[in-house]
Amino acid sequence: MWRLIRAGAKAMAEQRHDMLPPALWPNGPRPSSEDAMAGAVQAALTTAVALARAGDCRSARQVCAAVVLDAQPIIAARKELVAVALHALLIAEGFKLLSGLVMAVTGRSVRVILLPEDAGPIAPPLVREEPWRTTYVLDPRWLARLAPDDIFLRHWCDVLTAREPDPPVVAESEPVLRHLEPV
Repeated sequence: MWRLIRAGAKAMAEQRHDMLPPALWPNGPRPSSEDAMAGAVQAALTTAVALARAGDCRSARQVCAAVVLDAQPIIAARKELVAVALHALLIAEGFKLLSGLVMAVTGRSVRVILLPEDAGPIAPPLVREEPWRTTYVLDPRWLARLAPDDIFLRHWCDVLTAREPDPPVVAESEPVLRHLEPV
């Protein structure tokens, strides 16, 4: 009987391994162009979503972590990659990594709280703004139905990628004397 269980576990591990990309950049070194890198990031995050939907959230989070840690500047610079990363991290329940990505993009902390599954009808996300962080209260049943083009994700992505213009540089009106004075 134990042999049968071990054989089944080994088959599941091999099947799971087939879903994972052999490496984040399977063709050898990291893609050289930004467009090729963005395509590889999107493909890897799509794989993470497939893993999570198949029930393997741990492997999905590992793929998300590898991608986000390696390609964070490219993700932050492209709105479509921010949306794909948000979707993958939510589906994989990678909430700490999600918070780290949002912190890197906006400088604000994010906390995600899951409601109990027996909380009545499926609830839409609740957002609580606090001075130091934003808290998202999510229903796991809503999360299970989350689509990549969901209006909640699109709005969140718009908020994250909205860039405030830098303040204008003002020339000094008076000359400033810069010299050292003995103490």
